[in-house]
Amino acid sequence: MGPIVLVGPMGAGKTTLGKRLAKILDLPFVDTDKMVTSEHGSIKELFATKGEAHFRDLESAALARALGGKGVVATGGGIVLSKANRALLTQNATIFLDTNMEFVLRSLNVSKRPLLKDNPESWEQIYQDRLQFYKEVSVATVNTANTSVGAIMKNLETEVRKYV
Repeated sequence: MGPIVLVGPMGAGKTTLGKRLAKILDLPFVDTDKMVTSEHGSIKELFATKGEAHFRDLESAALARALGGKGVVATGGGIVLSKANRALLTQNATIFLDTNMEFVLRSLNVSKRPLLKDNPESWEQIYQDRLQFYKEVSVATVNTANTSVGAIMKNLETEVRKYV
């Protein structure tokens, strides 16, 4: 079995839920954003100094490495922008964690999100731009908005058990 991959917009809960899922399944947990930041510094700084394209290249390299192992992989919200990344994601048990803008803006620290810092409402446009890609690469969708963590985890585990 290959890795279980979580995709979705920023704030959907990929990292938080991914850690819990990995613990339940007794699998390692990997976060592609954390892989990038541990090697290259903060995403905010990378965007400011090197630009989004450079960050996306680093993100793609991190994804390729993460998919080489077993476990649960949480990805950055923009991982699906690359056609090559989408091809990799479709070869794995990829779950789309869906949510909505109201929930995210209530629960996120927007100042740490470079794409949202200056215009929090841009989340909806970013979401709409990426939605088709999240659906394209995923074998299942789990909604994380306005739902208890317990209910989300039950739904997520049910979907994942179909592939592990």
